[in-house]
Amino acid sequence: MAHHRPFLGTQLAPRQGLPAGLLAGLGMLAVWAGLAQLVGPGAGQLLGVIASTLPGLTDGPMTAVAGVVIHLLVAVILGLLFAASLDRLSRRETLIVSTFYGFTIWVVASFIVGHWFNDRIVLFLRTWWGLLACLSFGFFLGLYAVARGQPLPQLSPD
Repeated sequence: MAHHRPFLGTQLAPRQGLPAGLLAGLGMLAVWAGLAQLVGPGAGQLLGVIASTLPGLTDGPMTAVAGVVIHLLVAVILGLLFAASLDRLSRRETLIVSTFYGFTIWVVASFIVGHWFNDRIVLFLRTWWGLLACLSFGFFLGLYAVARGQPLPQLSPD
């Protein structure tokens, strides 16, 4: 008699954090830049502030590209951390936990470590649309985990 277990959710291999972080970072960037354009100072200024994390990248033709690259590098690192720490959960729980992960990123970046890297980015994070962008990052990570995560292996009856 085979043991039938209910689907207990997905788990990402640590290496899956790279594409998860990259895709979630692209999704977050679309949300953040879109909202910055609609209700904030503009997507170009957002990317310029992200680029200013590196000294000397405050203006010029490569500022937007540098902003995107820096954002995606951070997103990949956070995606790798998420994949390495994600436990098996139901699909619903995965989305809840991943969205909370986005909230945690927002709190840590806005109020704890953001000033260590870039004082100006904190001003963009401490907005309702900065919070929404971080929540979307976590949610997109969760969507990736639900879509691409590995289900529990089937146990043999022995």
